[in-house]
Amino acid sequence: MSLTTTFTLPFRKANTKSLTLDPCFKVLYENNKETLTHFVTTLSPLPLKTIVSNGTFVGYLSTKEPGPLVEYNNMRTAIGAMRKIMMTTPHGVKMINFYKELLRLQGHWLLALAEQCAFHTYVKLTQALLIDRNDEALLKSVSKTIPETASKLCTTGFISRNQFTDLVMTEQSRLRFKCHEASEKLYDFKTSKDFWNQHTKLVAMIEHCENKLREIRKRSAKRKQQRIARARAAVEENSDSIHCQMGTVGEFPQPPHITAAYDNWMEETRLKYFNFNDNMEADGITFDAAEQYNDITQLNAAGVVQPQTQP
Repeated sequence: MSLTTTFTLPFRKANTKSLTLDPCFKVLYENNKETLTHFVTTLSPLPLKTIVSNGTFVGYLSTKEPGPLVEYNNMRTAIGAMRKIMMTTPHGVKMINFYKELLRLQGHWLLALAEQCAFHTYVKLTQALLIDRNDEALLKSVSKTIPETASKLCTTGFISRNQFTDLVMTEQSRLRFKCHEASEKLYDFKTSKDFWNQHTKLVAMIEHCENKLREIRKRSAKRKQQRIARARAAVEENSDSIHCQMGTVGEFPQPPHITAAYDNWMEETRLKYFNFNDNMEADGITFDAAEQYNDITQLNAAGVVQPQTQP
């Protein structure tokens, strides 16, 4: 086999890269009737309020943040849980202000990047639909979402590519500079020595609070077990009296401590309300005379005539 032999393959036409493959377009415009209708009817970029309210788009841009990775969700939760304690110390107040500054810089960078990406996507969408008109996949996607207004795109006249580039160049430069400036500030802040020191202190405080919470949970679980054990012991001790009904106390055997409690209560009640034996005996009144009087009263009420006794 000759070393000069060459192999040739037939050329294949490369498919034109469609805007439908762009992640920003997918999140902002694809299958979104509201944003596509806004573009077709106004031919202008999306408002910043609409861009920021798209949580998926903001989450996608958050993955592009420069500098070391910061877990903002965990940081917000930790600072919120320790806020009351941190506000009582000067160092805690300084740490809260430090992380407020971090969140402010991160928010400014995120807004600048969202505005730049949304405007860049608008520029590419305008060029594909109104100037080049060569993205069939994009036109099919838009027509599928808004078929009643997509037909306007084929008949709407527009300016040339150079004119459109001149119009958007200034805004693109402004947004690019704004995003670059915010990105530099955020990166410098996250890579500073102060950030490392504050983050180390925050991690130490989180570990300290977690240890304290772990001890509190253990003590709470121990108290709960003791309370359950006491309740079970009381139930077992009083199990013989649980089935008794009112008025049947004397018909069932009672534990000694319950019998003693009954006796003590009866003795206390007798001494409190019926402690007049001495006075009755002094007046010649006895319990037997009282019972005899009660029997006579009941017979008279029943209409029974008692025989008269001779004096």
